[in-house]
Parts: sequence; C-alpha cells; structure tokens
Amino acid sequence: MSLRSPIECLLAPASIAVVGASPTSYVGRVLCENLRAIGYPGTVYPINPKYRDVLGWSCYPSMEELPQAPEAVVAAVSLERVPSALRAAAERGARAAVVPGGGYTETGPRALELHEEIRTVALEHGMAVAGPNCMGVIAPPLRSAMYIGTLADSLLPGRVALVSQSGSVCEAAVNMGPRVGFSAIVSCGTETVTTVGQYLDHFATDAGTGVVALFVEGFRDPSGFLAGARALREAGKPLAVLQAGRTRQAAEAVAAHSGTLAGASEVVTGALRHLGAIGLDDLDELFEVSELLGHGRLPRGRRLFVVTDSGGEANLVADHARQLGLELPPPSGPMKDRLQSRWPNFSFLGNPIDPWGVDPDYRALYGEILTVAAGEDVDVVAMALDKVTPWAGKNETDLGVVAARALVDATTGTDRMPVFLTVHATGPAVEEVREPLRSARVPLLHGLRPALAAVRGAWWWAQWRPRSPARPAHPHPVVPLTEGRILSERASREVLDAYGIPLVAGQEAATADEAVAVALRLGFPVVMKADAPGVAHKASAGLVALDVASPEAVEATFGRLREAAAAAGIAWRGALVQATVHGAELLCGMRRDPVFGPAVLIGLGGTLTEVLHDVAVRLCPPSPEDLAELLDECSAGAVIDAVGADRAAIGGVLEALSWLALQHAEVEEVDVNPLFASAQGLWAADALVVTTEEGGSR
Repeated sequence: MSLRSPIECLLAPASIAVVGASPTSYVGRVLCENLRAIGYPGTVYPINPKYRDVLGWSCYPSMEELPQAPEAVVAAVSLERVPSALRAAAERGARAAVVPGGGYTETGPRALELHEEIRTVALEHGMAVAGPNCMGVIAPPLRSAMYIGTLADSLLPGRVALVSQSGSVCEAAVNMGPRVGFSAIVSCGTETVTTVGQYLDHFATDAGTGVVALFVEGFRDPSGFLAGARALREAGKPLAVLQAGRTRQAAEAVAAHSGTLAGASEVVTGALRHLGAIGLDDLDELFEVSELLGHGRLPRGRRLFVVTDSGGEANLVADHARQLGLELPPPSGPMKDRLQSRWPNFSFLGNPIDPWGVDPDYRALYGEILTVAAGEDVDVVAMALDKVTPWAGKNETDLGVVAARALVDATTGTDRMPVFLTVHATGPAVEEVREPLRSARVPLLHGLRPALAAVRGAWWWAQWRPRSPARPAHPHPVVPLTEGRILSERASREVLDAYGIPLVAGQEAATADEAVAVALRLGFPVVMKADAPGVAHKASAGLVALDVASPEAVEATFGRLREAAAAAGIAWRGALVQATVHGAELLCGMRRDPVFGPAVLIGLGGTLTEVLHDVAVRLCPPSPEDLAELLDECSAGAVIDAVGADRAAIGGVLEALSWLALQHAEVEEVDVNPLFASAQGLWAADALVVTTEEGGSR
C-alpha cells in the first residue's frame, strides 16, 4: 500500500483504474482520452467486460482481474454501482477515487443512501473521494487527470490550486486559454467523503502549490474549512474565496435586527477577514487574483502608477482605483521635469498618465515613461493597454509588445510590482505580448475592475496582521433566561448589565405615579417604553415614547402605552422610564449563525440600521486585531472618531457580547440598538435578547 496521503494518491496516482471505460460512451471515453492527452506517465487499467482494449490499453473484465492494485479509481458507472466498485477497488488497495457526474447522478432519498454507502466504504479503507457529482481532478504539472471534460491544449501548469464545488467553474478554468497556471484543479462535488477543508489542508503542505482559489456555494464542513484556511495562512499561501448564493440564509425571518444583517454574506466576510483570506465578488475577480498571485509576487502597498494610452480610460482607471481603496499619487516634480524637458507638448502629466499623441515613436515614449514611473514612490507600476488581442491590427499589437517589454525592463531590479492589464476583458492577449510577461513573472490581467480588485486583494493579504489570542472571558453571574424566547427589555437589560455593558439610566414603574417619580429623579425629558416580553421591536408596535417632558406628559404617556399594549394583546406589567442621552447611534449585536456559530457585529444604529445595511462582523471570540479592524470596515468607525468616542470601550462591548454568546449557548441573538457613543461615554439605550425555544422556556 502507498505511504502517500490519500489526497496525494487522488491528484497524482501511480496507477488508475477506469471502471466503465469505453471507446464510445462519452464519460468512459473522455476519461481515457484525457489521460492520453495530458501524457499521464502511470499505468492505466480500463475496466469493462464489453471490450478487450480501450484506446490502446488492455481492458479488463473486473477489478479482481487486474494484474496489480490501482492506486486510484474513477467510477464511470451509475451511482447504484459505485459503492460496490469502490469497495472492490479499496479491497485491492486503492487509496483514492473520483465519482463523477456526467449523467450518472441520482437525486432524492436513494441518492442520499448511496452517498452514505460511498462514505462508509471510503472511511473504512481510508480513501479520498472527489464527488459524487463532480467533474474530477487534474494536476497539470504532474500530468495526471481523472476528469470528464475535454482537456484544453492551452491548460498551463503552475502554482495555483483551484478547488470548486461547481464543476462549471472548473470547466471555465480549463478552457480560459493560456492564462493562469494550475498546480491542481479539484471539482469536489458534494464532498460526501473528502471536504474542502481537507483539500485546503493538503495544499498548505504541497510544495507545488503557492496559492489556493476556492469557489463554494456553502460550507458543508465549517470547522474543517476554518482549520484548512488557518493552515494555508500559517504556510504563507494566499487563499482567495468566492462564495455564491450568499443571500439565501440572510433572507430567513429572524426576530432581531442583528439576525437580519449578520446573514451568510456578512458572516462569511467576517470569517474570511479573521482568517486572512481574500474575499471576492465574482468569477472574473477569482481568476484575476489567481493570475496575479500565481506569479509569486506581492505589492508592498497600495500605491499605483498607471500608464495608459487613452485619456478616457485613464479617468476610468482613476474612478475604479479610488472606489477600491487604491492610491494614485500624483507625479513628482522631478518626473514632470524629466518628461516635459523631452516632450514639451505634454499637455497634462497626471496619474494615470496618457501619453498618446505626444510622440509618434511610441517605443521611446512608453519605455521612458515606465522607467521614470518605476522610480516614483509607488508600490505597483501598471501598464493599461487594450490593443493586444489576436484580432487587433498589427500596429496596435506592436504597441502592446513594446509596452510589455518596456514594463519588464523598467521594473527589473526594483521592488515595484509590475502589472499589465487590459481595461476591457474581450479576449486573450496575443502570444507576443503574453509570453514575455509570463517569462518575467509579470501578471497579465483582463478587465479593469477585476484587475484592480486583484491588486487590492494581493495588497490586503500582504498587510494582514496575524491574530493574537482572544482575551479570556471574565467570570460572570449566571443569567436566568426564563421569560420566553424574546426577552423583555427589563430582562434584556439585566443580561447586558451582568456582562458589564453600560446602560442608559432607567427604572421600571408599575403605576403612573411611580413613573412620574422615576422621571423626576432622572430629569426631563425622558423616554418611556412598555415593559413587554415577547415583542422584538416595540417602536413599530407603538410601545415607545420619546421626549416626554413633564410629569403630566409622563402620566398621559403611561396610559397611552397601556392602551397600545392592550390593543396588541400584550400583558401589561408597567413601563420602563429612561433618561434621554445624546451621541452617535450605533448598533452592536450578536447572531448565532447556523453555519459558523456565534458572531458579533457593529454598524450605524437607530433608524439607519435597516436603511444602510452597513455592518462589520467577526466570529466569536474576536481577537484584539479583529476588534480594532471592525470599526473601520463600516461607517461606524468614521462616526465614532467624529464624536470623539472611545474605540476601546466600544470594542469592549463587542467582546462582552462574544463572552455572552460563548457562555450561553441558548442565546441566539442580541441587539443593542442604539448604543449611544460620545466623548463622555457609552450607553445602551435599547436591548433585545432572543433565546432558543428550549433556552427561553427553562
């Protein structure tokens, strides 16, 4: 039996058995054709009792009749036959398997039963399994492929490993032309056995992989994903993640604002930032960041100098760069003097710079400008030029060739990262442009926004700070949660107070006279709320009154709140009378995400919460670095600084909510909205705690 790991045997097996191999049927034929096309150096064992040979390989009637044990098997048969095929292979000593789709996928309860049978066989024998319902796996540098899509001649070997739950995304990578170089392409399918996290963990130690690109629709093994992502970060290998379908969980009905806003998209974003993984928004961005990082270069910072051949496109570059948080420093005085002394009719010298029409000898023009740009105080020197496609005219592609070589020459021996990009993404570059860049390890990016997003992602990954351990929780008293699923504000305030979260001064009043006495003690105007369990949003139910300014108004408001409670069918227990405070209104909250567990969030509070959906999220427990970063990932940070509030104190509120979540598994959501913040302090003005059905009824 091989001493290599099962995933190593999956990606680069010494021998492969193709169950269902065929010279005519699509999947059985393409699997064998791909092994021929990629130049697979190992032994191939086609298995099919109908044939004596397939594509020149001897074909065997069954697994038992093979002359030697295969290290891997691919099952090109119906799903009903897969468990027995895998068991036969495992008993011969196979360590890995691919269970593709391609017409063999079944759905419904029977499919789930078969998946469980496959899982049982694999776990019994320690096999890695790609699928079921996948395209297979490819390892271009190792010339190995158990893959059911046609392999393109343009597929390049390299240092990027792509792991995708979508087979179509793998097909896009295979057929994108000679661009990104891959160490492996893994279509993981349903992850019945081998999960995304296990692939990430493998590539963390794989010498041939320097970058991992991941496309997921969901996290079937969240803890495994987190562990694999951490392993990649510890290995110094960037992980770029694109998740599709991020709004499905966010659409679920939940009782508190925090649950609505901290849905899958925000929680995944927070998890990726905690892990130091690059989060992306579309497939173009995933491939462009793969191309950039696959060359093994990282920018020192986010300052770019961009050379174009169009004033309009230069303005477009500037717009998108600033939207993405990239910097475009203006040309220095010496740069302007040098260029204007040579070309006095240079009408405008800026960044981006457009030299078109300044000199008909564009060879000297672009070479000089790029050389001077590489001497500026920037981190990236970029050439933005569109006329490089195979259908462009020769004069235009000649400019692309000159610009590519000039970019390489200008940045060689410097610490400036060179980038060649096209403003549009209408096609590949001609070989005369493409190959000099690839040979010099210069990324060639297509599409303006995806290209700039890739640069920003690479910079963000390089400047990410390692996480320190979260502070241990302080001991807190046991908090009784016995009012039902949605706690009253009285009970919710008790929970926050137990965890040291500062509250707006207030007191419950059972009668109008008691309410007046409380208001006199607090000072007018006051805020009055019905003391009502089971109501998530009291204001929309007419159970909150602001700016109550006199004893008479308190008495009248008490009566109106009681009438509103009765109209809503809410049992009346009295009113909560609170002092009026002022400051920036923030939202601080906690949501127990069904995938990743508890997470804390911050954003603008009050009425802006529902309007802006502008929040930042971290999984619990947040590290000190997470707490410092959260405020600057949404508008709350600028507002906090504008009013002079204490950032550390606000981080302390989020930390307390994290401790609450970790110590009380029955708490599903917490909503502190608003939390007033000013230079004088913090005050939680409204509190909502939501528990599980079991927790709230104890």
